[in-house]
Amino acid sequence: MQNSPLKQRHLACIMFTDIVGYTTLMSKNESMALQTLDENRYIHKTIISKYGGELIKEMGDGIMAIFPSATDGVYAACEIHAAAENNEDLNLRIGLHLSQIIVEKGDIFGDGVNIAARIEPTAPTGGTHISHEVYDNLYNKKGLKIDLVGDFNLRHLSEAVTIYSVKANAKFIKDLSVRTSDYAERSILETKNSIAVIPFANMTADPEQEYFCDGIADDILITLSNIKELKVVGRSSSFQFKNSEYSEVQIAGSLNVNHILQGSVRRMGNRLRISAMLFSVSEESQIWAKRYDRQLDDIFEIQDDIAAKISNELEVSLIKNTDKVKPVSLEAYEMLLKGRYFEEMFIEGFDRARTCYFQAVELEPNYAEGYAALANIHFLQTMHLLLPPQEGFKKTKFYANKALSINKEIAGAHFVLGQAAFWYDWDFDQAKEHYENAAKAKVPYYFTGVTADPWYNAFAEGDFETAIINTMKIIETDPLSFYNQVLLGYYFTWGQYHKKAREVLNNLLKMVPNYSEAQRLLAYNSFIEGDSERAVKEAKLAVEMAQGLGWAQITYSITLAQNGQEAEATEILKKLEASQEKVNVSPLGIALIYTYLNDFDKAFKYFDIAIEYKDIWLVSLKHGPEYKPLRSDPRFDALLEHIGYPETVFSH
Repeated sequence: MQNSPLKQRHLACIMFTDIVGYTTLMSKNESMALQTLDENRYIHKTIISKYGGELIKEMGDGIMAIFPSATDGVYAACEIHAAAENNEDLNLRIGLHLSQIIVEKGDIFGDGVNIAARIEPTAPTGGTHISHEVYDNLYNKKGLKIDLVGDFNLRHLSEAVTIYSVKANAKFIKDLSVRTSDYAERSILETKNSIAVIPFANMTADPEQEYFCDGIADDILITLSNIKELKVVGRSSSFQFKNSEYSEVQIAGSLNVNHILQGSVRRMGNRLRISAMLFSVSEESQIWAKRYDRQLDDIFEIQDDIAAKISNELEVSLIKNTDKVKPVSLEAYEMLLKGRYFEEMFIEGFDRARTCYFQAVELEPNYAEGYAALANIHFLQTMHLLLPPQEGFKKTKFYANKALSINKEIAGAHFVLGQAAFWYDWDFDQAKEHYENAAKAKVPYYFTGVTADPWYNAFAEGDFETAIINTMKIIETDPLSFYNQVLLGYYFTWGQYHKKAREVLNNLLKMVPNYSEAQRLLAYNSFIEGDSERAVKEAKLAVEMAQGLGWAQITYSITLAQNGQEAEATEILKKLEASQEKVNVSPLGIALIYTYLNDFDKAFKYFDIAIEYKDIWLVSLKHGPEYKPLRSDPRFDALLEHIGYPETVFSH
């Protein structure tokens, strides 16, 4: 685990403002210039706060701020200009850009910051210029006059930036001055009823008790997640602050919550000492704390009591979950916690997690959550090509159904049955039904898996825009999850929003420099755009990062073929074909290589093998842009018919 969180990364509307003629004013009347600067600071602080933004820093007479949305940033800019009109010396120009940013120690970084800074000087006195990204994400343009200014080659930027001017009419300005922004209205309630659960500190001398401390926090987080009025930050984000030296205020700011739950665990044989503390950012103090000196047998009562006390402090209703059955065997529960701990290590920990889950159900044969965990770990191993689909999904379905035969309210079991129906059975109606059952189930379940809705939007419906929107909603509750960020990269890539895909993936690689899948997706973007030379270079780097495993080699071979390097592509292809008996090689991937070597007969031979093999990525056939060369071949229509996609208005 990290001793401190990795840099916070999220989507933001970046604002730069500047006082035109301030240097001249300073040379003529220093006292007046300083008064103007004070007024400028007050206007910005007040209006930025009103629209849910954050003033990052002042740079002489310039100000840098961020907002949660393009709409909030533009509305704030309009109101700032209106407020500045009362001072004839306060002549502002404003630039806005929407981009992924990295937040670290109170400052922001990223290519988007540079773009926003370069846009601002292009604006006229009293004007606002915005990028195309801001324009695209304005939810309500009514009352705004937006004109295309043109494409600008800005300093130190390799690509031209499309810039628009924005002005608000008088009525719109008047309305702004008396309203609260949509974000501000939302966030008053959302931030008040929001919490992050930080892993409890291990005060036991034995470092192997980390799994137990994490598990206690996990179960409290899962219980709190069942409260509809409460926003609970996802595990991937909150657990990055384990053993962190950051203050409660800093952590809350990074995760955009108002409350932090943290604590410590000391275990001495069967004796437990658990301390829990709830911190409120708005009150700038600890609002509840309690120490529990109990027997190990009381662990479930302690967890329930902590959750109940929190719900009472936050004035939200905790639903008593009578459907959740506590295991009789504490040893089985501990094995479940150990399994979760190893599962978080992803591929490196999957086998150990599976062993722990098996031991849990051996110790307690009617442990529904243990079987749900077994179902999920088999699903994960299948998705990461560690198990062949036939074996992996057969076991996924067996253990999920076993869990539901014991307790039909286990959400995780419904969820993985939906995944099996989607990825393996190609029964899209059944998949949707299982996902809906998972959402309604009364026993929420911890898992590290693929989020259902965006995949369904993308591949079953071909609606990449909705997939992107749904993924962004997920990121709001789990903003530091690398997995969610790479999913966003997938959907931008397949939806052919290449500029945005590159922005997401490049920022992800800054945070995790050897993330091979992010690098592979960069190559895929270049490949889909037809920039084969760039794609080859990016794919080669992905192979080095992945040490030749997974889809990196397949992508490299495809890009070589597209670039006319057929001999090199064929050499990789032959190695992949020769290794099929030893390792799990995707026949769909081999089919794609043959496609770009213009050998369609062999490509369709491998597509047929992929159908028989039940290759998980066959769900991408209808809407994936990489299949474009095959769409005019009648054999491709036969493949689509075999899979049986639902009817949709989307076409790619």
